[in-house]
Amino acid sequence: MDLDRKSGVPYYIQLKEQIRRHITQGVWAAGMKLPTERELAASLSVSRNTVSQAYKELESEGVLSSAQGKGTFVADTLLIMQQEGRKEKVLRIIDVAMEEAVGLGFSIDDFVSFVHVRGMEKKHFLSRVKVAFIECNPEQLNDARWNLGPGVSLLPFLLSELQDSPMVQKRLASMDMLVTGVAHLSEVKKLFEKFNLPILGVSLQPKLETIVRIAKLTVGRDLALVCESSLFAEKVINALNQAGLHPAFRTLIQPDDIKLRESLPACGAVIFAPKLRLRVEKVLPDNMECIEFRFEPDTGSLNLLRGALLEIKEGKR
Repeated sequence: MDLDRKSGVPYYIQLKEQIRRHITQGVWAAGMKLPTERELAASLSVSRNTVSQAYKELESEGVLSSAQGKGTFVADTLLIMQQEGRKEKVLRIIDVAMEEAVGLGFSIDDFVSFVHVRGMEKKHFLSRVKVAFIECNPEQLNDARWNLGPGVSLLPFLLSELQDSPMVQKRLASMDMLVTGVAHLSEVKKLFEKFNLPILGVSLQPKLETIVRIAKLTVGRDLALVCESSLFAEKVINALNQAGLHPAFRTLIQPDDIKLRESLPACGAVIFAPKLRLRVEKVLPDNMECIEFRFEPDTGSLNLLRGALLEIKEGKR
């Protein structure tokens, strides 16, 4: 890899494109482990933050995946090829717009300037947009790390608090958009029908690789399910049932270290909610597999949400 130091294009964007090119050209195959952030930063003579930003954005786009303590890996190459197809579609749209601009008497330089100015205006506007994410359990709220655009604030609100507190409901009046899982969409719309705010439901699904790992478990004992709330535990079990998996669980809600040490040895593996990895690994029996269970918006929902944010009008903020 080699970065163009004179192009004016931010290094992390150049790095993202070169990583994509390595993958689409078959240089890096699915499942391949990438250099660490420190290693790649040293080889390119850039800051570690540059590599970190490129990796994080590619992970949010589904190009890369990471596992704590293991590294960063190339994700499903089929998905990446599909993304490249979408890129070609956007380039065709740009070509049509450019032809129309030239037909109206503008130069290509004018067109490039228009696109740049408009893009910067949108970025500046989005940096002040506030989106409320409403869910029924703290695990999903605290784990929401969606890439909605530069500077967009995603603020968590627990559904039960909104139901019981008019003061909290008033806080949401200052939001630009409300987002919730499709299971709660009707309830949220009813709560905020007087606020005249855009409300969007997103499909929150477990990561496919998580389902596959659980399906491959060949244990004859119960699985431990460690989480902070019974509502999250119900969602995990329902998601697995929908995938055709019906393991027996020993559910541990907000367990302390003593409870974990007592319970885990009797289990065949442990599934845990986001943010609980360190607590679980601290008391994990030797050779026991542990799997983090996370819910994320599917690609269609995320793209729909990003598009809806661009449609927010400045005067309605």
